[in-house]
This record gives sequence, structure tokens and C-alpha cells, in this order.
Amino acid sequence: MNAIKNEIVQRLEIVPDDKLREVLSFLNYLVWQTENSRTQEDTDWLKSDLSSLDNYEPYEWQEGELQEGLPVKFIAETGEIGIGV
Repeated sequence: MNAIKNEIVQRLEIVPDDKLREVLSFLNYLVWQTENSRTQEDTDWLKSDLSSLDNYEPYEWQEGELQEGLPVKFIAETGEIGIGV
């Protein structure tokens, strides 16, 4: 095991048990990000202007749709969308 992995393992030993789920979630996101590289189309969409979203009717979710895919979050400070947040 290399030095970085050793340091990560050492730090995991002191992370409180109630935070381990968050650590695992973040690691899963990093793995997903590695396996699913972002395309230019994805980048363009994520950086698009969302200021007029209020002009549209809310989407009517169908049963099971909310459990599919990754969670996203609009980051107001930057105007971008975070994936897996």
C-alpha cells in the first residue's frame, strides 16, 4: 500500500462512527466519477443559466423515478450544479 493510502486508512481510524457513512458516500462518488467521465455536453448543461427555471411548471415525478440516478444540488454562489451532493 502506498503512503497516501496508508494515511487515509490511519485517518479512518479516528473518524467518528456516525461520519463513516458520509465518508463511504464520498468514496463511492469518487469511484463513480472515475468510471463515468463527464462529457462536454454534461459540462455545458451543468454550467447553463438556470435563472429562468421559475418560468416552467414543476416536473411530475413518476413512481420510482426519484430513486434512479444520482442526487444533484444547485449551488447558488457559483450558479453550478453539484452531482452526488
